[in-house]
Amino acid sequence: MSSHPFIDTESFYLSPDISSTSLTDPATGIIPAPTLSKLKNLGPARLRDMRTQNSSMQILSHLPIDTSPKQCQKLNDALASSIVMNQDRFAGLALLPCWDAKSAAEELGRCVSKYRFVGGVLGFRRGEGKESDGVGGAGVGGLFEELWKVAERYRVPVFLRPLFPSKEQVAQFESPSPGVLPASITGALFSNLYTTHAVSPILLVRLYLSGAFDRHPNLRLVLSQNAHSIPPLLPRILNVVAALPSNLKPTRGFLDVWQHNIFITTADTLDVPSMRALLKQTPVDRVLGSGIMTELKESDVLAKDEWERVGWRNAEALFGLRGGAERAKREKSSY
Repeated sequence: MSSHPFIDTESFYLSPDISSTSLTDPATGIIPAPTLSKLKNLGPARLRDMRTQNSSMQILSHLPIDTSPKQCQKLNDALASSIVMNQDRFAGLALLPCWDAKSAAEELGRCVSKYRFVGGVLGFRRGEGKESDGVGGAGVGGLFEELWKVAERYRVPVFLRPLFPSKEQVAQFESPSPGVLPASITGALFSNLYTTHAVSPILLVRLYLSGAFDRHPNLRLVLSQNAHSIPPLLPRILNVVAALPSNLKPTRGFLDVWQHNIFITTADTLDVPSMRALLKQTPVDRVLGSGIMTELKESDVLAKDEWERVGWRNAEALFGLRGGAERAKREKSSY
């Protein structure tokens, strides 16, 4: 039984209409069948799972995939239709086209104004050519300026998430050549470790050095995957920035941006030592609860007030939500 209004800030669904036939399609076949079934369900079964996991609300988006602006619109429309009758249990995030900055800005504005979505998800991919780190590269080139403007205008955050791997990417690891792993092992590795492999601190550092946070001081970005490995590297990043010539430094310091513009979800913070390490370099009011946090709640790593902030108060403030206490009462009475 849950007596608190825990808000899971990083939840996903997968449209049944997403194909996985061509090499460029998302490799949904690597997702275990039970998990795949849950991802495709936005009805009573998901609500039952939420009760089991002591979650009173989900911040929900489509699985980050590389798709066209038109397809993003269709997926966002479908999400809005699916959650409209359960707005006290779900809040939507718009899936944004990751290689079309103008369309990304338009889609975020459309979903926030039309459907009252509480933010957007912008996918990225690295290590595959000049466009592979789209967000960081585009940030330096100023191509995503319009998106940052829209996010500031509507006061909504943007999640930076690695794109789900394509069948072509997975196939590179499944060749029968000597030394290459069989498909059964590759699926487990990609399902559990790919997103961590796909992120890097360089993306956010490049965006910072482009002056984006000087131009958009109220821009709020949300990271997961242990904050792109930034917390343990924060002293090194600060030293790198400090050593730059003055004419190349943004007006705002990186630490200032880190403490005021960046939020971190606990989706990949799976144990108490990892949470302790995160909190050493991250203000607790910038940490957002996600996933199953029973171990963290029962430990002494978070004081009562800190748990309330991580569990739901930070999310309510960031996403403009209301009624956490009321949700908790309804959730408790539903058992």
